[in-house]
Amino acid sequence: MAGTSGPDLRWILLLPPLCFTVCFAEVVVSVPEVVEAELWKNVLIPCTHMITEGPADYSVQWFIADKNGERRRIAYRDEFSTSIDRNTEYTERVSVDQDFSLRITGVEVTDERVFYCQVMAGEAGNGEGMTNLKVYAPPELQEVKKNAGTLSVTESSASEIGTCVGKNGNPAPTITWYKNGKVLPATTERNDDIYLVSRTVKEASGLHSVSSTLYLRPTKQDKDSKFYCRLQYLMPQGKTESVDSEKFSLKLHYYTENVNFELLSPLLIKEGDNVTLRCQADGYPPPTYDFYKVTDNTNEEIESNLEGLLVLEHVTKESSGTYQCQTLDFDSPPEILLTKNVDIFVNYLEPLILEPSKEVRVPLEGDLEMSCSGHGSKPMELKWKKGEKLLSSSSTLSLKSLTYHSAGPYTCEASVPEVPGLHRSQSVHVIVQGKPKIEEKPYKRHVSTEGEKVTLTCLVFGHPNPEIFWSVPEVQHSMNHSGNVIISTVTVEVTQKLIQSGVSCSASNSHGTTQHSFHLSIVPSTAAPSLSPAVNQQQGGSSTAVIAVIVCVVVLLLLVGLFYFLQKKGKLHCGKSEKKSLTHKEANTNEIVDEMKTDKQHEHRGLLASGGGGHSGDQC
Repeated sequence: MAGTSGPDLRWILLLPPLCFTVCFAEVVVSVPEVVEAELWKNVLIPCTHMITEGPADYSVQWFIADKNGERRRIAYRDEFSTSIDRNTEYTERVSVDQDFSLRITGVEVTDERVFYCQVMAGEAGNGEGMTNLKVYAPPELQEVKKNAGTLSVTESSASEIGTCVGKNGNPAPTITWYKNGKVLPATTERNDDIYLVSRTVKEASGLHSVSSTLYLRPTKQDKDSKFYCRLQYLMPQGKTESVDSEKFSLKLHYYTENVNFELLSPLLIKEGDNVTLRCQADGYPPPTYDFYKVTDNTNEEIESNLEGLLVLEHVTKESSGTYQCQTLDFDSPPEILLTKNVDIFVNYLEPLILEPSKEVRVPLEGDLEMSCSGHGSKPMELKWKKGEKLLSSSSTLSLKSLTYHSAGPYTCEASVPEVPGLHRSQSVHVIVQGKPKIEEKPYKRHVSTEGEKVTLTCLVFGHPNPEIFWSVPEVQHSMNHSGNVIISTVTVEVTQKLIQSGVSCSASNSHGTTQHSFHLSIVPSTAAPSLSPAVNQQQGGSSTAVIAVIVCVVVLLLLVGLFYFLQKKGKLHCGKSEKKSLTHKEANTNEIVDEMKTDKQHEHRGLLASGGGGHSGDQC
């Protein structure tokens, strides 16, 4: 009975091992504590697991928690298949990889939540892990809205400077204000100097927008300050990024404390220059500017229609002196009258003094001496010129044996080396008086047929202006002036009467009369050239020389021809080393025969030798 009432020993021995296997099996699930993703990109949430002493088959489930904290499954997978739960916000956006990782496409802001990965291993039990998904979205910086009004530095409290806005970021971005590259130490507590008013709004999309308004009591030094805001935001892997707004300045109202009056033109001022002076006060709005020229402790007001600028046009030496700018600021406490002076000096040259001046009359072949003097603010250099030709580099000019070509204007030029561009000039006109002088232009002296027309020209110099007469009064002549010369032209038909008498041109004034003759001739067109030399007295000699040259050339050609003829007939023998006699007594018949048998090449060579000298070893 005792054996039947107690437990079977075999079962007692078998129970502990079986209980150990089942009771101590464990499922360990590992997931990251935080997974980061950028908005609208894809993300993978890994889920790794380990089963100790567990079965070969297992499955995984992914859950999310809703607003009430209740879980809701969104996906399931075992070793054979995957199932995506319907009617959830992830039905179209999730999948489960073979390693049980959850893949989400097009991450949204609402995906920022807790995800649960549950691994089921039958008798081994279940394991679970959870992760937080963080979604990052870079915000958009809106254009800063600055205060476009005029701010007074005399205000006792802070004024609104500008508002900076960053929209649609996650997590919520932050805004920091800067002045001239340095962070403004602003607080959120209202005070009279500087503070911020900030606000963060969660949009319907789940993203965050922030705004920050800066309040500041400006000082006069802020007229040149540059303000801007910086929007900072977080990105995955702990990165902090930022974007800056455009820099802007304030429009301030501040009173005048100082005034500056300066010369904008070069320091070396000369007569004729335009001079600009600028008056500038450090107040805003700019005060009124009044300009004066100080003369003997009295102020002579100068009108100017340019704000802060005084322009003196075409200054003279009388423009030198002291100029004053006065500014009056009605907005300053109390009203402030500020003045500033500037001295200017105008370099000048007095009009030149010439001796003789303006005009001088000199007899033909006479001498003339002229002088030039002047005065200026600095040492000057003087020189004399006629046209562009330099005649003298001193104050005096001496002219000897003046001709009619010497007549005309002579100019004295004065310059100041220390002041470039400062110069003056004065001219004197020289008139040469005397008996007329005729210069003949080249003319066509020979004509081929009687009745042919030729044009004759007289160039007449003289003062007083001479009267001009031609020996052919029945023919009209033209006359014009060019400088100090009179040009008279006549066109005549060549007749036997004109050939015999010639044509003459005469000029007469109070100092005498001068006459010039033109000689004409008829020569057939095959004759010598018909252009005459310039001077009538040389016509006969020139014709004779031409005829002599022609005769010499003809004689030379005849001699060369005779020489060649004698050589061809054997009358002339050419030797290699010595000359042979041309007499009949010394002539050798055999030599003549041999000479006649020579080829044409030797004949040509002999001819060339006779004409050009030949070679030293083969002479005739």
